Amino acid sequence: MIAKMKRKIILKNTILRIIICMLAFNSIGEASVQPKKTASFQIDAFAILKGYKRVRILRGKDGELLGYIYVNENGKYTNGVLSVLLVVKEKGTGLDTLYRIDSKGFFNSQGKIELKNHAKNYYGFKLHPELKRNTDLFSVGDVNNKGKMESDDNDFLIDWNYKNKTFGYDPAP
Repeated sequence: MIAKMKRKIILKNTILRIIICMLAFNSIGEASVQPKKTASFQIDAFAILKGYKRVRILRGKDGELLGYIYVNENGKYTNGVLSVLLVVKEKGTGLDTLYRIDSKGFFNSQGKIELKNHAKNYYGFKLHPELKRNTDLFSVGDVNNKGKMESDDNDFLIDWNYKNKTFGYDPAP
């Protein structure tokens, strides 16, 4: 009887050791497959722009990144009419808005209005095609109530001021 009890104890100890070994090997295997978890993690600064589409990269004369143009299309039209345009650049874990155009007007990096839109006759705007040799500027033009471009008198040029390191509005030539 004592011999039977000893065998049961040995069998239980053996099974317990096997389970412990399996758990230990399983955790070692997981550690090699799973990425190391740390207290810090990467935040996608551009996640806040969900619903916007990046359409252009703006670069300076020496190729340095000035910012990205993100747009939000005006749902009333299907021909590329925009309701919002943002020029943004990553800064730390957030975004710096370098320039904004929306239904209220044209705003600089400090949020000050440079040109006010007239709400009564405002229907949106279109971004003009990129100039291959000048990627430090862009231009937009107002559209009429049918989503068509107005005359050249309603074109606006936004360019990079190298001295002040800001984007600013200039009437298009």
